[in-house]
Parts: sequence; C-alpha cells; structure tokens
Amino acid sequence: MPIFREQVKKMTLKDYLTKLKIGLPKTMVHLDKQVYEAGSVINGTIEITGGMLKNRIKRYDIDLVGIDSKAFVEETLNSHSVFCSLECSPNQTGKISFFIDVPDDIKKDQNTFQYSLMINIDLGNANNITQNVPIMIGAVS
Repeated sequence: MPIFREQVKKMTLKDYLTKLKIGLPKTMVHLDKQVYEAGSVINGTIEITGGMLKNRIKRYDIDLVGIDSKAFVEETLNSHSVFCSLECSPNQTGKISFFIDVPDDIKKDQNTFQYSLMINIDLGNANNITQNVPIMIGAVS
C-alpha cells in the first residue's frame, strides 16, 4: 500500500515574524500646525523607522475623515493615495512628505464633528501600518 506524503510548506523565521506582525516599521506623523481652517492645506510628514526586517512600502493612503458624533456617521472628506516602491531597511529612518486639502465647506462645530487623518501604509506582504491622527478645524481668523 503506497504512502502519500503531503508537502508541508516550511515557514522561515522571517515568514513567522511577518505573520505575527513582529518587527514591523514604526511611524510618527508630524503636522505643520495645531489648528487648520476651512480651505487650508494640511502639510505633514510621515517618519518611518525600519523594524527588525527589511520591508518595502508599496502604497500609502492618507484620508481626511470627519465623524459626526451625534449621528454616528463617518465620512471621507478628502483622500490621497500614492503607489510607490520605497525600501524600509532595519533601524533606518525615512520621511514621506504629504499635502492634503481641507474642504471649504467643512463643518466647524467641534462639539459635534471630529476630524482625523487616517494613514495606511501597505507593506505588500499582507501587512499594513495604520495610524489615526486627530485634527482640529477652527474658524477662519
């Protein structure tokens, strides 16, 4: 009687760490101002410090999101996506600059509406880095 053996995929240490999301790069978002006005431009930088393993950034998305806390509705007000191929080496730091417009007709009631930048960095190996940065929208001065 023949014995059939299943081929078992061997998982390397790198595959295992990636699957457990260990050693991924770390991000820090820096913005040019504390408070923005309707019709202004958000100027920011994403600082990426490489993790334990070498990664490649395939795409990054930046969304300006408004949340109506009374109606529990979330709306994307502006979006910016960039397809790229940036290398992220271990223990090295790189910067990505970005600009995103604040719409002219944005609602400014801070008691009802909350705003944030949702930043998603796609590493292409089924891993993403997601960061939520609160934004203050004030009246035109």
